[in-house]
Amino acid sequence: MISGLLGIIDKMRIEVFPTKDYVEPPKKTIFVQFNPEKYSLRHNVDFCDSQALGTSGTDLRFNRIEGEEVNFEFLFDSSGVVPPGKIKDGKGEESLMDKLADIGNALMPAVVNPFAEVQTVEKEVEEFKNLLMGYDGETHQTSYLKLLWGGYTLTCRLKSMEIDYSLFRKDGRPIRARVKCVFKGTVDYKVMVAKENKSSPDLTHQRTLKMNDKLTLLAEDIYQNNAYYIDVAKNNKLLSFRQIDTGKKINFPPIK
Repeated sequence: MISGLLGIIDKMRIEVFPTKDYVEPPKKTIFVQFNPEKYSLRHNVDFCDSQALGTSGTDLRFNRIEGEEVNFEFLFDSSGVVPPGKIKDGKGEESLMDKLADIGNALMPAVVNPFAEVQTVEKEVEEFKNLLMGYDGETHQTSYLKLLWGGYTLTCRLKSMEIDYSLFRKDGRPIRARVKCVFKGTVDYKVMVAKENKSSPDLTHQRTLKMNDKLTLLAEDIYQNNAYYIDVAKNNKLLSFRQIDTGKKINFPPIK
């Protein structure tokens, strides 16, 4: 509330994780120098195209819903007019004093030494790139990311990065860059299965038999049909569908 009364703008941050669990605190947190002016979302449904010989139409069969894609453009400027972005260890949430210090630095008149050379922006861009898409020799992966800005949150990985440099020093070194990033949403497999709660008869299911479980009722519950329990018994090489040991794992294959 105090931040809002003082007109303090929350900076977008990117949390960098080494693994897909997102359980432990991030190893780094990036606070961008400028909040993006906009972002765009893309949602894709993937279909399997099938067309019978001699026909003019195409039967689109659902395959999957792809992860969300989001495009952000980040601005880097090393002219000294605006305070640089920050990279902190761990979660690294900014305190109110940090935000007030940033406002104070931004309001102070920029004093330019005509004899001093302006810093190049290359170092900040390279560090940003390495955190988002650098290869980790221990995990053999690029980083897992969490984007946080206002009410928007996305667990994702960087899909692509395009860097445009502009405003150059006398020696040709850049002092401004626009970094266009495409992030692809990602969900841990266990979380995805729990969230989607798939119970389609077109998928393979596994059940562990509990006391008083009956194969006939389990098959009917999964396939919505009481005619498949014999096929399930054959698939699991059961001598009898009536006498099955408690704790045995039974596979229910998809209907072909």
